[in-house]
Amino acid sequence: MEQAGMEEVLTAMAASVMHSASGMSKWSMADLTLGLYKLSGRHALEGAVDTIKGAPIVLRSELENILEWLQWAKAAYKRDQRSLASVLRIREEDIVTHVGTSDVKKPAYYIIKYHRKRCIVMGIRGTSAAHDVLTDLNTHCEPFEGGFAHSGMLAAAQWLLRNEGQTLQNVLKENEGFRLVLAGHSMGAGTAALLGLLLKETSAEEANVSKILKIPNEMITCWGFGSPPCVNFELAIASSFIHNVVLQDDVVSRVSPAALEDLRLEVAQTEWSQAFKEGSTQRQFVDMVHETTQRISALPITPPALAVFNVAKEKGLSKILSAGNAVVSQIAGKSSRTSKAGAWLSLGTAAAGTLLQAAHKRVSHGVQKSLSEIEEKTRRSDQQVAVSALAIQAGTSTTKTEVLLQRRLHLPGTLYHILRQLLPPGLSPTNVGGNGARTVTHTVVKGTDPNSRFSRIVLSNTIFSDHNSPAYIDAMVDALQCASRGTTILLYGSGS
Repeated sequence: MEQAGMEEVLTAMAASVMHSASGMSKWSMADLTLGLYKLSGRHALEGAVDTIKGAPIVLRSELENILEWLQWAKAAYKRDQRSLASVLRIREEDIVTHVGTSDVKKPAYYIIKYHRKRCIVMGIRGTSAAHDVLTDLNTHCEPFEGGFAHSGMLAAAQWLLRNEGQTLQNVLKENEGFRLVLAGHSMGAGTAALLGLLLKETSAEEANVSKILKIPNEMITCWGFGSPPCVNFELAIASSFIHNVVLQDDVVSRVSPAALEDLRLEVAQTEWSQAFKEGSTQRQFVDMVHETTQRISALPITPPALAVFNVAKEKGLSKILSAGNAVVSQIAGKSSRTSKAGAWLSLGTAAAGTLLQAAHKRVSHGVQKSLSEIEEKTRRSDQQVAVSALAIQAGTSTTKTEVLLQRRLHLPGTLYHILRQLLPPGLSPTNVGGNGARTVTHTVVKGTDPNSRFSRIVLSNTIFSDHNSPAYIDAMVDALQCASRGTTILLYGSGS
């Protein structure tokens, strides 16, 4: 990703972190953006990864099944029946219901009779327009099934149940022996999971039969892709009928107020020296700055002047380091020993002001846009979809830290992680059967330990683009091709 793209990523992250927990209000937007830049360097240097304990899927049939339901989840973004039928290669008369527009806590969806696999499929649209982004302005939780759930997505699931519960019962009765499959991407995936849990509620008379659908609970399945965390841990591990797939660093599948609080603490505990490789130009510059700080602190300087220096140091350090090696080398190489502090301080102060203005302008522009402007932006870019979903999902502002940690939300069900890995040395795209242009390969890991869940936000330059539904498609197609050739690779451990 280009520099501007990474800056946008970190600014969006800062906007989300600012509103996620009580401690955030003590940090300015610029402080958080700088801190996240620092932490992103540390994550890159350490090769940080958040994955699950599991085993790579090598069976072509299993990967084909995941890819098929991913395509059904993506189809929920179609806005008319003709294009919906075309992309799914079904007859229009098999579409039972199709609602192509959405409203707050009222997502778009379809219900289709899928004769080839003898199932009724309900696809729920995710975050593709501003109305969907507004599914939940605050990530409050509420009691649910003996635990708790994300209130916004639960409200959407309850609305779908009220409106289409009877329709689902009728169509399943008319098509005896058909299963029900729920599918969705992004917030549609979270809503599908919660709807599945609602539909599996039973009566005292029939313990294993859905009291709403009148079919055995074992005939209800859910597939989610890029879902936000939406239930507590106990519910998450008890919902094996749900299958949740996450692409590499997709931030939406990891973000919650508790996860953002973890991120804030990680930022606070990270030193600039941890962000750059030993011996690199940036690391040398950081060491020089720290040495300068020690020398200035030893001088008879007034507290206000020292405070100004420290502010300029932190902001200037980030701005200069993010500007690239050329600027760093110029300052570190051409300035004399005695003039380094003065030259750096003046440049740092100017850079601090510039960055502060840019950060505030960018956040104001993103947060205060009109509804129509947000809609247009989200239509243009799936990356903006992820930014919007992230900001909405992080919307709690005054919850105490201990409550956030107690109410940590998780992805429910069986987990899958699509890992993107660089091809190892000596293994060229040609000898893994590629077209000569590939530099990465994808492997799908299926979770084997229910206690191993996604939990850490890793600051990479793909945290938003990994949420794109087309990116999920491309990665699954590549994983399937690798499995077909017998070239599935697992370069780093799958959480073990």
